Amino acid sequence: ALRFAIVLVCLLPWLRPAPGKYRVLIPAVFFMGALHFALIFMGAKYSDASTMAIVNQLYVPISVLLAMLWLGESVHWRRWCGIAIAFLGVAVFSSDASVSSHMLGVFFLILDAIAMGIGTVLLRALSGVTPFVMQAWMAALGVPLLLLTSFTLEHGQTASLFMAPWQAWAALAYSAFISSLVGHTGYYVLLQNYDVSLVGSVLLLGPAIGVLGGVVLLGEPFTPLIIAGSILTLAGVGIVLMRPQKKFTI
Repeated sequence: ALRFAIVLVCLLPWLRPAPGKYRVLIPAVFFMGALHFALIFMGAKYSDASTMAIVNQLYVPISVLLAMLWLGESVHWRRWCGIAIAFLGVAVFSSDASVSSHMLGVFFLILDAIAMGIGTVLLRALSGVTPFVMQAWMAALGVPLLLLTSFTLEHGQTASLFMAPWQAWAALAYSAFISSLVGHTGYYVLLQNYDVSLVGSVLLLGPAIGVLGGVVLLGEPFTPLIIAGSILTLAGVGIVLMRPQKKFTI
């Protein structure tokens, strides 16, 4: 909620009316904003960085399946193979003892992947809305919803604010200014100007860095099952994002 509050203050001039767009805009920013962050932080609470980095990638094949069902888009047989490999990879990854011990976190992360998949499909149907306007509406909707969620499910927020170490404030500043204002806005700009496959392929660096960071910096386990599951998941997502010789939409 604090992250979205900072983003909202920065983007307040872009919080403009979007006539004719609300039917898609509001649910899109809800799934990609408030619901996504609520679920991913619940997943973070009950899992680790490596699990978050890998399981969250399921949003790519899920968005392809939803686009096929809702938008009637064609799915090449190669992408069907990629979808199957990605889900198999998460199954292998989750079978490791260190991961299966926090399946509640995996459950929240899978729900988050579904929310992101729905949001991605909705964003594809949204045109004529600039990234800053989209981010402003996402923050405006996210602040009250996440505050309500926090006050319903959590306690001691005021004490936590006063007792938070500098690292927590640094993380908040990074997530608001670097991740949201720079990273997410840049992501939306790229999607508007480049092929989805190209942008998505570059983003595969994210989970690889997340897994390695969890192992090196946080001392998380790096077992053969985790390695195999990570490779399968990323390979499956990579196949889904590959552009076939004959044009098929994702």
